[in-house]
Amino acid sequence: MNSILKTSLLALALATAPITAAMSADAVKVALPSKMFLNVVEFVAQEKGFYEAEDLEVEFTHIADSSIPVRTLIAGDMDIIQAGMAETLVATGRGAELKTVGGVHNGLHYAFWTRPGSGIETIADLPGKNVAISSPGSLPHVVTLALLQKEGVPQSKIDKINWVSIQGSSARINGIIVGAVDATVASYSPEVERSGDANLLKIVGPELPDYIMIPFDTTDRMIEERRDVLKRFIKAQLLATRFVLENKDETLAVAKGHFDYTDEDLDAFYKFYVDGRIWNPNGNISADAATYMQQLNVDTGLQDEVLPVEEVLDTSIVDEVIAEIGTYEK
Repeated sequence: MNSILKTSLLALALATAPITAAMSADAVKVALPSKMFLNVVEFVAQEKGFYEAEDLEVEFTHIADSSIPVRTLIAGDMDIIQAGMAETLVATGRGAELKTVGGVHNGLHYAFWTRPGSGIETIADLPGKNVAISSPGSLPHVVTLALLQKEGVPQSKIDKINWVSIQGSSARINGIIVGAVDATVASYSPEVERSGDANLLKIVGPELPDYIMIPFDTTDRMIEERRDVLKRFIKAQLLATRFVLENKDETLAVAKGHFDYTDEDLDAFYKFYVDGRIWNPNGNISADAATYMQQLNVDTGLQDEVLPVEEVLDTSIVDEVIAEIGTYEK
């Protein structure tokens, strides 16, 4: 082979190498809730190269109604959803072949908001009031029912609540502000809290410590056929979460590119999520928590029976990742 031909082939190889690498990245479609500060982990994972390091091309779709992602997962339109464990458990109880495999957004990031002058001093005051949820059986609905259950409110009184369907946290909070509803579970907002237009009755997370908020849910088929992809995705998520917890300034710089918040608000959000232990840098979900979530569904009429844990939870992939990267101790 002459030197000119060798040079030409080498140039061609170098030119096509980046294209080949890009084409080799595994595509992953993920459904997320409405865009919120919670997902700064995902934004960091993309912009700081955590997905790229695992040879993944991750596409996000934000869906406000938390009951919809489960249907997209079953239909095969999504590979992974981060929507709400309660909805996935309901679908599994009805025969869908789905599993929760871990999660970094396990803590409840919700606040319970009330309308000033509504007369609501405790959760037990909700009967007879207009309470906003996303839709029947959605995450805000189940969380509100869990709070009512904890307060010991009987079903006869719960039946007197007027449930109002309003999709999206911001829309539900706005419903409070304009006086359309009396109370709702919705995301935390420093601006709303400062304004006094809605009263922050309580932070929900500490009230329901065993509640699993927004884990990674996927199909049995995904686990069987693309296990390595799932493992790399979870690894990227855990490493990005640890980065977020260790690098406040860089995290807020990323967040600033996605949200039109003041520096004061961004700092308040970060403090809320870190202090509330909303992000889980180890991605683990216990069998007890999975059972609690199912029992809650049964108690609220969303699920017929508590299924064996192995039918709803598969922690093996997270266990493998932790064995590689170690447990986050801080």
